[in-house]
Amino acid sequence: MSETLRFEAFSSMVEPEFWSGLAHHKLHSARLDTARTVVRGEFSGGRRHAVRGNSAEPTQRLAVPARLRVNQGAWEAAQGNTQQQAGAVGVNGYLHNTNTIEEFKKRDKGELLRDAGAEILEAIRSGRATQTPELLWPFLLLSFADLKKYHFYHWFAFPAVTADPPDMATEAPAPLSSFVSRSSDLEHLLTTFAGSSVCAQGAFVARYYPSNVDNPWHVGPLSEWSEIYGSDKAEDGGIALLGFVDPSSHSTRPGWPLRNMLTWLRHCHPEATNVNILCFRDTALLAGGTVDGATLVQQCESIVMRVNVTPVASLTSECQVSGWERNEKQKLVPRIVNLSSTMDPVRLAESALDLNLQLMRWRLAPSIDLAKIAGTRALLVGAGTLGAYTAQVLLAWGMRKITFVDNGRVSFSNPARQPLYDFEDSLDGGKPKAEAAASSMRKIFPNVDSQGIQMTIPMPGHSISASEMDSTRATVARLDELVASHDVIFLLTDSRESRWLPTLLGTLHRKIVICVALGFDSYVAMRHGVYAHDDDFEPMGAPKAADSNEAVRLGCYFCNDVVAPTDSLSDRTLDQQCTVTRPGLAPIASGTAVELLTTILQHPQGGHAPPAAPGANGGAGEFGDPEHQIRGYLLGFRQH
Repeated sequence: MSETLRFEAFSSMVEPEFWSGLAHHKLHSARLDTARTVVRGEFSGGRRHAVRGNSAEPTQRLAVPARLRVNQGAWEAAQGNTQQQAGAVGVNGYLHNTNTIEEFKKRDKGELLRDAGAEILEAIRSGRATQTPELLWPFLLLSFADLKKYHFYHWFAFPAVTADPPDMATEAPAPLSSFVSRSSDLEHLLTTFAGSSVCAQGAFVARYYPSNVDNPWHVGPLSEWSEIYGSDKAEDGGIALLGFVDPSSHSTRPGWPLRNMLTWLRHCHPEATNVNILCFRDTALLAGGTVDGATLVQQCESIVMRVNVTPVASLTSECQVSGWERNEKQKLVPRIVNLSSTMDPVRLAESALDLNLQLMRWRLAPSIDLAKIAGTRALLVGAGTLGAYTAQVLLAWGMRKITFVDNGRVSFSNPARQPLYDFEDSLDGGKPKAEAAASSMRKIFPNVDSQGIQMTIPMPGHSISASEMDSTRATVARLDELVASHDVIFLLTDSRESRWLPTLLGTLHRKIVICVALGFDSYVAMRHGVYAHDDDFEPMGAPKAADSNEAVRLGCYFCNDVVAPTDSLSDRTLDQQCTVTRPGLAPIASGTAVELLTTILQHPQGGHAPPAAPGANGGAGEFGDPEHQIRGYLLGFRQH
């Protein structure tokens, strides 16, 4: 009997965690880089699964596809961790991740295979494959990750250098259990594999001595070919075999790795033209503990076959390569995985938010420290129009800790101007603004840590009765705790005097304080000075005056006032009681204030950064030097 040797092709099995790792790799590491990346995969010996029928039908053993598994551990190859499951063979894969779907479709698949085939041949000729057999079985993964939809387009290839004319099977494959003389010889083989790393390498040479009851097997790596398989062993009564871990469970077809094993054989040992092949499939038994001989005979899946190897001189082409994976209908087409329907919606929301921020780092702001922004804790004093817009811009920047302080309730006029509230919030006297704002933030993004504190801030010019002294002290202590536990304080209230106490506490605790105030068609966004030392409160990082060695102090919102803040809330007409301002002004002012904060956070001196010089463009930070104050006017659309 002599017939063309046919092989069972690999089928990819990818765990969902791998795609999450690909998304992280694309966003945080590769970005726009399309250079190939090393990932890890593994395969084990093929097994048939027992399927029980009814009482009238016997148990059937069904073959399963030859799987190459790729999971989250594939990404650990970059850290040098190549650990795999017991009994599995680990192999390197080469990820080619494209930036667009068009690039994915147009990529020359033939060129990728030819390049991989050339690398396999080079590893064979150089001897590296003899020392490291896994170099014979690399896999390719061409992919495009649509991270907006969490769709992953991909196509696996398992490069195999093919023979033309093909290698021939000269005898029908025989079960290993019938090849050996005794069931105890199977036990000895498994014991030999369990006690060495030969099987984990995926390929080996072996010599079987049927007459030797005590030591019937001699197994070693490919590098021991001469000692085990050499011509000088021909008269010792042993049977030489070339073996590999076979992922196939087909009764007569060996697995895909044998193709490149035979390529190795024809190049490295051309004298071996007719060989016995041990297709070892029982890797699962290596981790299963001791099994008696009778059970081994029943469970053994391995086969032995004899192959006539085509010499190199007879090949029509030395480097014909095949290997792109076919789909279930045996068509050569890529595949798509849609994870959006299986992922936790909250995690999807978090990934989508991080996506827009991470994209900044690809081209426009590669040095931006997003973790520093995300870790900043913001306290918003005031949950009105400015507070609502400021909170949303902070959330868009990825901040996860946002606390509101306000004493008001949602009125019917608020929802149209303050985007964190709706009509339902204004019913029955209105919900407390701070709590409603925090609740709305959690609805927008469930992973935000947002709290609302209902609080009336003590203000200069507003008298306090004797009965209110204790509650006022408690309020001051609570506000002091809030300021101390946050990194930046936004002053967003309607009155000047309500900003006085938070300003003092922010100065005391050396926090970044940003004040935003609106006029009818003008606004101001400014930062307060941050002090460096407990003893003298000397401002740090501020510019020096030209004729002095003293630092120029960055003033606060009240520094240039002629008079101290006083009661501005009493005796006011209706138009003075409301914030009468052009509706488009608040989002401009709030956005400007948040961008001022991010500029501060990205500056190497942080809150101690000096103000930008007049007319200067740029500075030390990723976004330049932060201004001390920014004033804008809708009339004429001016800003300075």
